[in-house]
Amino acid sequence: MFPPFKVKVSGLDKKAKYILLMDIVAVDDCRYKFHNSKWMVAGKADPEMPKRMYIHPDSPSTGEQWMQKIVSFHKLKLTNNISDKHGFVSYHFVS
Repeated sequence: MFPPFKVKVSGLDKKAKYILLMDIVAVDDCRYKFHNSKWMVAGKADPEMPKRMYIHPDSPSTGEQWMQKIVSFHKLKLTNNISDKHGFVSYHFVS
């Protein structure tokens, strides 16, 4: 996903193990397109696709490991292919 989603984690128990994951959720029932340098509504969204969460590849790690650096989800791939077999996170886009 570009630009990659990056997050600074804090407040975790240093010795506990954590799994970080990302879930993408629609904010409304509209379809959008990028036009004239801005996002515009382009109609009603397709039915919601099956949920697929992305587990960060460094998971599980201790709270100390997560908090010592910026966590990047640069390997996250998004797709609108509901039959994807590569583990990509399903989400619908309009070009």
